[in-house]
Amino acid sequence: MLKIAAEGLAPRLVACCSIGATSAHSGCHRVAPQAAKATQKYLSQSQHLHKKLVIKDHYEFDQKVINSDNPVIVNFHAEWCDPCKILTPKMLELLENSNEIDVAIIDVETNLDLVETFEVKAVPAVLAFRNGVVVDKFIGLVDANSIETLIDKLKRKQQQKQ
Repeated sequence: MLKIAAEGLAPRLVACCSIGATSAHSGCHRVAPQAAKATQKYLSQSQHLHKKLVIKDHYEFDQKVINSDNPVIVNFHAEWCDPCKILTPKMLELLENSNEIDVAIIDVETNLDLVETFEVKAVPAVLAFRNGVVVDKFIGLVDANSIETLIDKLKRKQQQKQ
């Protein structure tokens, strides 16, 4: 949404400044700070957005999870699942400041082939991948400490690798 806002301001800024009239020039002073602020917000938030991967099919899964340089926590969830609505935001919150672990969100309703491949029988189901291999997993709603333990385990192994 911020990207759209920034894109909406940029054409007005260009149009305003390209007119060259003095009355339009004063409008540039009003629009330019808004465009800069919206763009800055978008850029700062995009640093966190690239860590949340939405997987739409098996091809994207291979590209973004199996071939990832970072460990990836894969969250199989469903829109109708109340525990998923609690777990997913909590996991994203705990990983918000982590640059070394990505999160992939997979909707079980639209990715039946991945559900079958990984034998997901209940949601939420969370699998931790490193170098294309499942290294840990849990099923169901767990407390924040369990999620933090999984994250710490992935971070430790990532640091040992370096």
